[in-house]
Amino acid sequence: MKKLFAIIFVINLTIITAQSDNVEANSLSLSVILPDNSEHLSRKSISKIESKIQHITTKNGISGRGYTNEFLIYPKLEIFDESVIEGMRNVVVVEVEFSLFIQQYSTKRIFSSYSKSIQGNGFSKEKAVVDAISKIPTNNKEISAFILEGKEKILSYYNNNCDQIVNDSNFLIKTQKFEEAIALLSSVPREAKSCYASIQDKSIEAFTAYQKQTCETNLLRAKTEISNNNYSSALRFLSYVDVSSPCLKEAESLINKVSGKVDQEEKRDWDLMLMRYKDKQNTEKYRLEIMKEIAKAYYNSKPTSITYKSLF
Repeated sequence: MKKLFAIIFVINLTIITAQSDNVEANSLSLSVILPDNSEHLSRKSISKIESKIQHITTKNGISGRGYTNEFLIYPKLEIFDESVIEGMRNVVVVEVEFSLFIQQYSTKRIFSSYSKSIQGNGFSKEKAVVDAISKIPTNNKEISAFILEGKEKILSYYNNNCDQIVNDSNFLIKTQKFEEAIALLSSVPREAKSCYASIQDKSIEAFTAYQKQTCETNLLRAKTEISNNNYSSALRFLSYVDVSSPCLKEAESLINKVSGKVDQEEKRDWDLMLMRYKDKQNTEKYRLEIMKEIAKAYYNSKPTSITYKSLF
């Protein structure tokens, strides 16, 4: 018995949170997207595919986490043949076409693709599919070539379009869309050396403007809470003021002003806050981390869905 059909994924964007420990902030990253559910795949099967893609990205020196959705890596799984070998216990055999794509989110352009036919078998169709998924390779010449092609094209894109990226960020800053400007500039990886060097001053400009916009609001909220003797709430708002913020001195002054009015548990929190402010040596590190979180929050606020259409 044979039949021909395709699995079609209609998914919401899901970013894998695992990444290689040795990947630095702002290094080249891909947002990995997977189906939330599928009529033909169990959650266990989807989880196995997720694990495979994690191995593929980390083994080839790319973050599988990504705080930008501009470049995606996503799978496509199609069952193009299914047969049953009859016996004392029937065995289901499936022929699966597994594909991976690296795509630019904004333009929908495919930068690289990989495809492999895999056979799986089991005492049910689900087990046969799981068996096929377990055979997906994570480290061979074809996989490495797929990742390398995508990596080279992505870096070429950033280097060739750097002036446009800077111009776009200028417009976003002028229109006070600071989070979007930070997200755009933070997407440029260190490996795109010429462009990365060019956007540093612009990144600081966008971040400083963002901090100025938000820190005044947070200081006002903190002052209100202090006047109401709500020191824990005040501390929460002051924690949003970064060490590179133009409101830093006023935030430090507020902390010193009320540090003697809090209980022992709150006092430990205030002291930790002061230590963070005084650690100026890590200003750049703090800035990169905060910018990364701003970019991630911006892209995550843009819900989207992607449909994998059948090849047939």
